[in-house]
Amino acid sequence: MSKNLNDRAHQVTEEIFDILGVRPSGDQGKKVAKAVEQVIVKALNKGVERSTVATSEILGKDRGMGDRIVEEIRSANKALIVNLTAMR
Repeated sequence: MSKNLNDRAHQVTEEIFDILGVRPSGDQGKKVAKAVEQVIVKALNKGVERSTVATSEILGKDRGMGDRIVEEIRSANKALIVNLTAMR
């Protein structure tokens, strides 16, 4: 990823304001960008949840392998969120 989460959130925020034809006052822009960030993180977490459920279902017979894959998915997601958040 060439841009961090905060940069992407601010970019989307600017696009939203351009579409609406408004400019926020004070900290409103930062609050909107923070809300966008939170939505992105929630979407990432939901994707991980879906992946882990699918993995568990597919590898239900090989429980050990399924558990290892699920843990790797969760670990990679946590690392991604920590790295993106730290880049602010």
